[in-house]
Amino acid sequence: MGWYSSRVSELNERLNRASEGAPDTVKRALSDAIVKVGNAADQALSAMLDASERTSAGNLGTQRKWQERCATATADISRAFGDAAKDNMLSPALQLFWYQALEHEMAFFDSLAKVQTPQLHDDLLVHQDLLNKMLGELWDKWTFLLSKDVIFENDQRQVVQQVSRMAQSIVDELAPGVLKRTSEGVSRATAKSLDVALKLDDKLLGGIGVDLAKQLVSTLFDVDIPDEIDRNLLDAVQGGAEVYQVQKGHYRNLVSAYQSLVQAEKGSVLLLFNATRAEVDTYRDKNDLGKAKVMLDQAKGYLSDWASRVPSSAQRSEASSFKDKVCSAIDTDWRLTEELDNKFRDKFKGIFIQSLGSETLEQLAESYLFRQHLEEITRKDAAGKLKALPGNLQSEVDSALERGLRPIDDLVNRVPEEVRELARMKNQRFKEHVRARLKDRIQALLPAIIELAALWDPNNLSRDFSREELEKALR
Repeated sequence: MGWYSSRVSELNERLNRASEGAPDTVKRALSDAIVKVGNAADQALSAMLDASERTSAGNLGTQRKWQERCATATADISRAFGDAAKDNMLSPALQLFWYQALEHEMAFFDSLAKVQTPQLHDDLLVHQDLLNKMLGELWDKWTFLLSKDVIFENDQRQVVQQVSRMAQSIVDELAPGVLKRTSEGVSRATAKSLDVALKLDDKLLGGIGVDLAKQLVSTLFDVDIPDEIDRNLLDAVQGGAEVYQVQKGHYRNLVSAYQSLVQAEKGSVLLLFNATRAEVDTYRDKNDLGKAKVMLDQAKGYLSDWASRVPSSAQRSEASSFKDKVCSAIDTDWRLTEELDNKFRDKFKGIFIQSLGSETLEQLAESYLFRQHLEEITRKDAAGKLKALPGNLQSEVDSALERGLRPIDDLVNRVPEEVRELARMKNQRFKEHVRARLKDRIQALLPAIIELAALWDPNNLSRDFSREELEKALR
């Protein structure tokens, strides 16, 4: 490569000036020594540059290789100068030349052996390797975390979908069903009174005399009809109450299952995610690009400082050329380090580094998606249907009673005038009694309806199926 050609020329020029009048044998011996010095220096510098260009995270120890080459060079150079002077008498001028040349060569390589550039270059490559490995490991971990998180969120979504189906069932079946059962219960309960009423037509009552007619009318309203109504309506109401209790139990079981899944997600996926973020923070605190830049600047700075301090001008020229080649090798590795760091930032910004990004937060908590699910459930208005049910029940009962007891009203309007007032009074008392008993039954059912309606209130749904704990765990 001819690293040392300028220095060899410089030494030969000085030898020529110092050897004026000296024997040719002495000149040849020193000239041969200079050739050996040049070869030793060339070999050493070439080997050191090669070590710098070949160094990698799997091929470290560059500082040691430099020191070994410097030691070999100083030994070879010392031997070359020693052999040249061993059998030759040197004039004072040649002695001075010999001493200065040897001293300068020793200084050149001794000081080069102490430069920390190769160690810092190795350190930079270790930093680069750690960053590269972390890139791969973090991507694998992030992929794993997302896959585990999807499992939890799919399970949570299935729970919410069951809640949605419950809401639809309330709207389509439960609320209309209780009205239908109540109406049917009233119809069954009034059937007995209708059977009796149909037998007591106006012709029968008109032909038996007033006293007997009054007796028959009283019998009509004194039969055990209220108890019959009670039993039939109790069946309808009792069935409705059981349905509500089952619904409440099912809802609470779903809330418990959902919240258990949320806790499991927090204690596994999100815990690992936060721990990984903490590890990355610790790593980057110790190994960020700024610290690597310091290594780069120091590595180049130490070598530049050495090159500027070597004894002779020719050596400084050779040292500068060597410095530029080595720094070029370091710069190549630095550019790769920068690329890896930029890649790291681009890939994990908002995930493992810097503030948590909204996209990452949504990937891990899926707050927006679950909010949409809850809004869809709210739009079904199960709470509204349940809240309206008590009023609708009373209205349905009144309508059913009106229909069921209309034949008796018709009968009252047809009975002979002598018993009509009695029939009206008995009929009115009968209706009031029946309505009171029905009202009591309905009132007994209301707490279950109201409690179930409260469960389906949008605010309650938002609390029971909240993503707030997951978001807090990530902030």
